[in-house]
Amino acid sequence: MVEHHLKEYLHSPRGAMGLIALSILTAEFLIMVLIEVGLRPIAGPRIPAIFWEFLDPLLLIIIVSPWIYMLAVRPLEKQQEMLRQQFNELSITAVTFESREGVMVTDAHNKILRVNHSFSEITGYSNEEAVGKTPGMLHSGRHDSMFYRNMWQVLERDRFWSGEVWNRNKKGEIYPEWLTITAVLGPAGQVTNYVGIFSDITERKAGEQQLRRLTAHIQTAREEEKTRIAREIHDDLGGTLTALKMDVYRLAGKLSGYGQAAPLLGHVESMTQLIDNAVGVTRRVISDLHPTVLDDLGLVAALEWQCGQFRQRTGIACEVSGAGDGDDESRLDKTVAINLFRIFQEALTNVVRHSGATRVNAEFHQNGEEIILTISDNGRGMPEGLVIAPTSYGLRGMRERVAQMNGQILFDRPPGGGMRVTVILPVAAENSKEGEI
Repeated sequence: MVEHHLKEYLHSPRGAMGLIALSILTAEFLIMVLIEVGLRPIAGPRIPAIFWEFLDPLLLIIIVSPWIYMLAVRPLEKQQEMLRQQFNELSITAVTFESREGVMVTDAHNKILRVNHSFSEITGYSNEEAVGKTPGMLHSGRHDSMFYRNMWQVLERDRFWSGEVWNRNKKGEIYPEWLTITAVLGPAGQVTNYVGIFSDITERKAGEQQLRRLTAHIQTAREEEKTRIAREIHDDLGGTLTALKMDVYRLAGKLSGYGQAAPLLGHVESMTQLIDNAVGVTRRVISDLHPTVLDDLGLVAALEWQCGQFRQRTGIACEVSGAGDGDDESRLDKTVAINLFRIFQEALTNVVRHSGATRVNAEFHQNGEEIILTISDNGRGMPEGLVIAPTSYGLRGMRERVAQMNGQILFDRPPGGGMRVTVILPVAAENSKEGEI
């Protein structure tokens, strides 16, 4: 403790002045001893007395000057450099604080200490109105307590949190913002302050919503075009192939009565086989464009049909279970039914390409509040913490389809391993889709 106080005293201006005075006295004493005991007796009376008068201060200056520089001038230079750096940092901080993004600084107990001008512009609250309160004054009610509990858990663990938050301004208007919270740590590693920086993303959200509606419109137009093409193929090409097959059968019937026409009957049989193959391909193309079973029997029947086609084509076991309660499925919006069917198709495609699974199970449930479609397999599954890459068009496409219906989609591992895709749609949002795009 004594050494600590002594060190602090020696590094203080008063301690530096004391050391300088002590060095001057010590140097003066040594110079006097050197002159009176060493130099004068040797030189004798040959050197004038005025020489010794000049020699004394000269030696004092030569000896003491480095000490004065080390004890007084050098610390002042370091202090000036440090003050200059602090001034530059404060200038940068001031410019950053008054940026276009809203900034609020709180203490360790989440009490607001200061806000910038952009904070007041976005929220409507002045610095005087905000100081002393907590950021809870901005809560919109859209987030539950679990949301904020998770936020604080991440802050305590990582000292940093970033995400989208819906807040309410002074006028009572709810707006979206992108918020970043950073913890400021003290010398001992304890949290002393929190700095929140946010920006109003209302325009960006509006642009995203407009883009989502445009994408939904394009997808609806594509489905309508597929339906039209499937209908034309069925009516025109299907009718032509059927008529051609009937003509071939008639020709075969006439040729069968002539013994010399036996070689031609072989060609007719070959033509019949080619026509049957063309009919099969046509039916498959029509089903891929727009499965008529979806319109005729509903979504569950269409899922079961697709499961059967998938099982025949790949040899992978596939089952569909569940149904809507009562006649809810019959009232399922056509756009929603098509989107769920396409999501199911994409999930089966991913099973074949990536999972290595031997079994796929799908469950569909519908009640008065929500629609749930779950597709799970026993394959390799998704690695923990995997972020869907921009080139993963299948998974991103599923997400976009669900977002257009105001639902949510989850990718996780079922208890037995593999991968599970869960689509949850609110019935209210599903009903509102009719005639929207």
